[in-house]
Amino acid sequence: MRFFYNIITSSIRGIMRVFWNYKIINNDRFDSIEGSIIAPNHIHFLDPPFIGSAFKREIYTLAKFELFKNSLFGKLLRYLNCIPIKRGKIDRTAIKTAQNALTNGYSLMIFPEGTRKSTNVKAGIGKISFETQKNIVPIFIQYPSNWLKSFFRMESLKIVIGEKILISQFEEKERMKDTYREIAEFTMQKIRELENEC
Repeated sequence: MRFFYNIITSSIRGIMRVFWNYKIINNDRFDSIEGSIIAPNHIHFLDPPFIGSAFKREIYTLAKFELFKNSLFGKLLRYLNCIPIKRGKIDRTAIKTAQNALTNGYSLMIFPEGTRKSTNVKAGIGKISFETQKNIVPIFIQYPSNWLKSFFRMESLKIVIGEKILISQFEEKERMKDTYREIAEFTMQKIRELENEC
């Protein structure tokens, strides 16, 4: 792991520990995550840095293109392995970059909903997973009702690691949009089921 990447993610973990009393459920599953697609629910703007910093290895993350408009902030995001993707259309450049990251052995974080303002799953995660034949790890993040409660150790920020979804179970399917959407919807279902473990 690069020095400054480690400094930034370690600092965020420290903030999570002090102010959010964060806990990782099924921590043992971290060992088998490398080289997989990480698929969390998306409910807060802090989801990407919090979930990304929970990993002790460098990962890549798909992030909306608008976040990169500020040149300084954009450089920071790129340093943290964020891949800009244009929403509302097929961004082949972003998809190719994401696929290369997976091929090179990195994990890739993708939010199946695409954005916090959407309740619909996007087929993109299914497409990338199917075409790279990389497994998907569903993750559920739950915030305390009030950050003060977590600060005083009354509640916790919880990150639940789910069982790996083996992409091989879809190998009989055709390479088409319906297959990608089926994978995406199945992934979202598994993410929602993890709420029970909170």
